[in-house]
Formats: sequence, C-alpha cells, structure tokens
Amino acid sequence: MRLLTTLLLALLLAPLAQSAARAQDLRDPAGQAFTVWPNIPVVRAADLAEYEADRKAFGDLHADKADPAKVTAALAAIDNLQAHHERRALAQLGRSLNAQLIGELDGLARRARLASPRLRFDFADITPEDLQTPTPPQELKARAARIQLAAYITYTRLEGHLVQATATLVKLRSGASQSFTVTAPVTSLAESLARELFDYFEGTRFAAPRNPNPGLEWLTAAPGHADQLVSREVALRWCDRQGAQLPTADELAAAEAAGFHGGGVALRTGGVYHVQSGLYDTAAAASGTGALRANHLAGVPNGQYYCVRHALAPEPAVRSARRRR
Repeated sequence: MRLLTTLLLALLLAPLAQSAARAQDLRDPAGQAFTVWPNIPVVRAADLAEYEADRKAFGDLHADKADPAKVTAALAAIDNLQAHHERRALAQLGRSLNAQLIGELDGLARRARLASPRLRFDFADITPEDLQTPTPPQELKARAARIQLAAYITYTRLEGHLVQATATLVKLRSGASQSFTVTAPVTSLAESLARELFDYFEGTRFAAPRNPNPGLEWLTAAPGHADQLVSREVALRWCDRQGAQLPTADELAAAEAAGFHGGGVALRTGGVYHVQSGLYDTAAAASGTGALRANHLAGVPNGQYYCVRHALAPEPAVRSARRRR
C-alpha cells in the first residue's frame, strides 16, 4: 500500500518538480504576506486514473501563469476538484481537514502574537455555503488577482488511526511549490500540518553555514576499501596515490560538524578513522572523552579513512611597480 501511495504521489507532484527546482524560496520576498485560496482539495491516494486527472488540473497552474484568464481557470479547476473529492472523502475528512487546518494556523498565529501572519486565507465575500460548492466563474475572475498561493492535500490511511498526508502549496504566478508531509492520528492531522506550514513561513530564516574547510577537497576511500577497516599504511598509500593526504583531527571534526550536506563528511556512529596524528574515534567524541587517540599499530586494519587534497594557493600578484619596470 505504501509503495502504491508513493507512486501515486510522484505522479501528482511530477509537473511541479521542474518549476520548483528553478524557483526561488517559496517564502520570497521576505516579510511579504501571502493570500491563499481557501478551497484546499483533499485527495485520497486510491485511484490511479483520478490521480492522472488531478495531476493535469494542477499542471495547469504552471502554464501561462501570468495570464489572468488562465489563473482564473486553474482556480476553477481546483474548486471542482475539491467538490469531487469532497463527495468521496472518508467521513467528510476533506472538508473537516480544510477548515481545521485554517483554524489551527489562526490559533498558532494568536499564540505567537503575530499581528500580520504571512499566510492569509481570502474569505472576502464568501459565505459558509460558498465553501461547499465551486466558486462561480464571475467571482473567481474578480478574486483571482489577489490570490498568491493555492494548496492541495493528498493522504492515505495507514494502520489504525494513523494518516499520512502531504500538503503542497503552489505559487500561482511562478509555479514554485513546496510540500510538507506528516504522519499523525486523524484527530491531530490538521494540527500537525499547520505546525509544519507555520514554522516554515513564520520561523527564522537562518543564513546558510559557511564551509568550515573551504580550501580542502575531500576524497573517499579507495573503492576496494569501502566500508572496511584498513591499516594506516594502506590508507596513507592510497591518499598519496591520489595526490592527497590524511586529514588532521581538527579538519575531520569540522567536516563532521558541517555534515554531508554542508560541505563536510558523514562519519559512522562508533566509527574509527585514520587522521594524521592517530585515530579519530566518533564514539569517544560523542561521549566527550576526546576523539583523538594514538595508533601504535600502523600495520593493523583498525580504521576507515578519507583523504584530503589541499587547493593550491594562488600565485602572488605581481606588483604594478614591478610590471612598469
């Protein structure tokens, strides 16, 4: 069931992936509030044919985005999709989740004492009855100009009361999108999704960390040494053949702190690695007893390793006075 769900979600999100890859952060520009279309379709992962039709409806959000008529048509399709899945949603989950999600977001904003939340839902000139049916085309045209984001939710039931749901927000005029996935009991699903959305839009936007070792190129161990313990002599010999050397303990510690996705490396929990001055023990580092220890057995397979290659320092610039001579 989970594999089928994954495949179905991939089909639905496929047309959004290319635009998201080249788009700016969905929260840009910083500090701006976004008006969201209040009808949020809730789609159950069950029928491949339905997913094909749903994918086309949301794919239209990425074509001719600057054309007001096309935006209006896309919002009409979202409303129709909401009505269709509302009729089929289990125990009215679609409408309940739609309303509860908006309510949870409002509650989080109140508790954080935010005077101007970044996510706002456009309920101007809408009655409760209007939310149960697609918006008439003439009203859509009048309101489409002030809508920045549309959203939809896909979900599947897991064992017991657990539900896995993915909320996707789409920026109408750029096609940028961002998805948020949670697994929670059905009674707290809206709360979990709201927290993900709220933290994303209202949380502090941290600057990207700098690479702690910008002058180093990291090399993995030899292919034949992958996931194996080797001796210090073997590690030194391979690094030398690559025009590289073993890292220092400080270089390896900084790279571990940066992490595999931050310009550093990933070390095994409880792993032991060759460094220039001995062995770097990640278990000892985690316990606070000191990661570095001497290696008195240079010929015994007792560690894994990375190699580092130092970037060449740029040649000093020739002084202009010397060039004039």
